[in-house]
Amino acid sequence: MRGRTKILFILCIAGFITGLFLGGAFAVSIGDNFEYSGYLKTEVWVKTNNDNSHQFLSSFKNTFDLEAQYKISNDWVFFVHPRYFYDFAYSIRDDIFDKNQVKMGTTQRTEWLRDCYLDYTSDALDVRLGKQQVVWGQADGLPFLDRVMPFDLTKYWLPDFADIRIPLWMVKIEYSPVLNSTLQFLFIPDFEASRSTPANGTFAFKAANDFDAVRGIMEANGGSMETSIYRPSSKLKNSRVGLRWRSMLGDIDYTLNWLYGYSTSAYTYSDGSTITGGLIPALGMPKGDYYYSRRHKLMQIMGFSFNKSITNPGPLEGLTIRGEFAYLHNEPTYYGTAGHRNYTEKSDKYTYVLGFDKYYFTNWLFSLQFAQFIHNSPTFKGKHVLNSYTYGLMDKVESYLTLKIATDFKHERIKPEVLIIYGDDNDGRISFKTSYELRDNVWLALGYHHFWGPAYGSNGQFRNNDQIYASVKFTF
Repeated sequence: MRGRTKILFILCIAGFITGLFLGGAFAVSIGDNFEYSGYLKTEVWVKTNNDNSHQFLSSFKNTFDLEAQYKISNDWVFFVHPRYFYDFAYSIRDDIFDKNQVKMGTTQRTEWLRDCYLDYTSDALDVRLGKQQVVWGQADGLPFLDRVMPFDLTKYWLPDFADIRIPLWMVKIEYSPVLNSTLQFLFIPDFEASRSTPANGTFAFKAANDFDAVRGIMEANGGSMETSIYRPSSKLKNSRVGLRWRSMLGDIDYTLNWLYGYSTSAYTYSDGSTITGGLIPALGMPKGDYYYSRRHKLMQIMGFSFNKSITNPGPLEGLTIRGEFAYLHNEPTYYGTAGHRNYTEKSDKYTYVLGFDKYYFTNWLFSLQFAQFIHNSPTFKGKHVLNSYTYGLMDKVESYLTLKIATDFKHERIKPEVLIIYGDDNDGRISFKTSYELRDNVWLALGYHHFWGPAYGSNGQFRNNDQIYASVKFTF
């Protein structure tokens, strides 16, 4: 859904609401039915590693966020959520590191509008029309079933998922045929691609940095590496659709999920070359012009989730066991040698996570997860499956352990938490965060992200990019 269509959608909603008032259907007072809240936030990210790959100041971001809700009647509610930010780090630095990051310094296009939807609720039927987020998963630190929305990975997976999901214009319908059961239907005509940091940025993926470096060498030798970007057009036939059935099996809460449409991530394809002769020694490649494209492909996601809390007296009382499983059909996959992509082919993948959550000492939450990513086709034409972020070699089965510990002090005014993610290739990160309620409307936060692992690992690629961040947030 492009700009004009989105504006038309907003006007239609506004016209519908106006019609309700002018028609006298609801004689209500704005003061009684209007609610709003928001915040002003300043956050600073500072790189702590002592090397020259990046300057120490990663971000000096200032955000204005507003949420407003108007209750039209007991059944109808209109919600709008604008957000605007400006990152001064890209204004006070002019080094080569920032040349391609102008678009990261401020809100782009219509991204200032996070949510804008009209809600209808009843006993058996709920409908939400407009720009919104849909969440299918609840795993810590990693997405499994939570693949409906594209993600903004310009700060990797470090911020809260609610902040890095990219909302989309869609229709969400939830119907409850029986008690404790809901069928959710999604129709998503809008398309936005997941995004990442441009080459050489603070959290740019190694694959992007390496591609940019090779392109520089090619151009220095009289050649080129041209990249075309293809996105699904805004036709209804390119819409994504999804279904989720949620119900109870005894005391187990479970879901069955299905999503079909174009992948929100773009994948690199080789489109040929024109060889001019000679060899570039630094690359071992012939001189010439090379052509690439970034494409989104049709794929399906099928899966399920479950959640069970143990309430019987005993040592396991209070333990919550949860899990997610996802089967990814025809997802594009990279194959090649370490650091070099040869092919991009569709393949099937399986992923699951098991989580165990329990409170100890009254308010100490311990959340342990075990997860695996399984590649159905680990090789293609003699080449091995590659990490999408780094082009590092991956095993047929990749395993992860995560541990999250969170608590609070002084009646929830101080809230520390730590998340540890460890991969079976000794690849991982530790993220600390503490928030402090200085006053009723003033929050302070301090955090630290530490990475380790091999250069071609998902987290190890940032092993020289540890970050300290601090923020102050004024709410109203």
